[in-house]
Amino acid sequence: MAFIFYDTETTGADRCFDQILQFAAALTDDDLNVIDSFEICCRLLPHIVPSPGAMAVTGVRVDQLFDLQIPSHYEMCRRIHEVLTAWSPATVVGYNSISFDEELLRRAFYSSLLPIYLTNTGGNSRLDILPLAIAAHTFAAEEFNWPINEKGRTSFKLDRLAPANGFEHSNAHDALADVYATIHIARLIKDRAPVVWESAMAYRSKATATQYVELNPVFVATRLRFGLCSSFLVTAIGINPDNSGEVFLLDLRQDPAALLAMTDEELAAYIATKPRPISSLKLNASPLFMPIESFGAKAPGYELGLEEIARRAELVRRDEGLRQRLISVVLQGRTPFPESPHLEEQIYGSFYSRSDQSRIEEFRDASWPRRFELSGQFEDRRLRGLSRRLIYIDAPHVMPANINADYARAIAARIHSRIETTGRWTTLEEAIADALEMLADGPPEREAILREHLARLVGWRDEARLILGMPNTEIKTPI
Repeated sequence: MAFIFYDTETTGADRCFDQILQFAAALTDDDLNVIDSFEICCRLLPHIVPSPGAMAVTGVRVDQLFDLQIPSHYEMCRRIHEVLTAWSPATVVGYNSISFDEELLRRAFYSSLLPIYLTNTGGNSRLDILPLAIAAHTFAAEEFNWPINEKGRTSFKLDRLAPANGFEHSNAHDALADVYATIHIARLIKDRAPVVWESAMAYRSKATATQYVELNPVFVATRLRFGLCSSFLVTAIGINPDNSGEVFLLDLRQDPAALLAMTDEELAAYIATKPRPISSLKLNASPLFMPIESFGAKAPGYELGLEEIARRAELVRRDEGLRQRLISVVLQGRTPFPESPHLEEQIYGSFYSRSDQSRIEEFRDASWPRRFELSGQFEDRRLRGLSRRLIYIDAPHVMPANINADYARAIAARIHSRIETTGRWTTLEEAIADALEMLADGPPEREAILREHLARLVGWRDEARLILGMPNTEIKTPI
């Protein structure tokens, strides 16, 4: 099967309230030889304020953000979806992609009324090279050069790890350059840590990962956090009834007889202790299952002996009542998330109706005037909000003047300054303060681009104040 390696450069680090500015991808064959590549940039959305720090790191200039000659965000998203669909089915690969780039990509598709699960549907699977690099550090450390960061710890940042292992990465933080750096690290892991690579390949789809945990009474699960890889001898106690992509695991250092003797209240208190006796694993996020015969000895509890570990696992798997009690107690201890008032955070709400799906299909191929008509016909309020916002950004001329004015004022109020505690997005006031602080303390080589962005931010703030009818209080800034 082919691989699609991809990377994004963004306005900041918030997966909900920042946007992709540059996207790049490369199609490879099964041996990781590049067959084709693709990259695209877009201009800034009017309701998003870019982080000065992100712009300084990526080198994105103000001209690009507001250049009407490059694609809009909507046009970029449609093109990305088109290319990735043409390259599918494949394994979609990134570096720290499952927790970051993919979430940004899904939200970009969501805001553009495109199918959001492209990377793991239609025969596609997904893979993240960062966890594999962390696992390689644990299981095949001698095969790689490991850079050390300022705190004296191993750094897994791509712009450090790739050069330390022979990749010329002078253009780090360019999306296409980072794609090739990721391919380089993937090749090294495949060649130098084949057990890690083969484990990732074997269980990169939800179906194969689910089958593995169901068929194997005991297995080694890895937990990858904060640059550390921990291994545990576990048994699966069951799938989350509300989420078929999540499986609950029992650390087999736990004696099932002791758990059986506990009341539900005692179980709830015990499950909350650390290290957690029960953990969960995302079956659709390319989990790593390492062979017991090779790596079981690295896992806590191995000293009990594999015979005792197997006995405990068998006892748990035979006792459905215990397993259901454990799952129930875990779920009862979770705090439900209230629904967010912001469209960006409503991505994983209910599925759209069939009639709305039909309208979405028509919307994609319609003219802008027809899209405006359709925007008022959606049953789902998310679709009404998203479609109207798309039209305001890309074709405001088809909207009545009063609706245009309402959008302009709402956006100005949102980005001007922090006015509500529920919003996490960067505001103009915050971005200006960050730019001033970075100018005072940052490296000289970033001064020019920071001053450029600061000048635009100050002008943008004045424009927002004018829309809001606020006085433009003069603030001296070193522009």
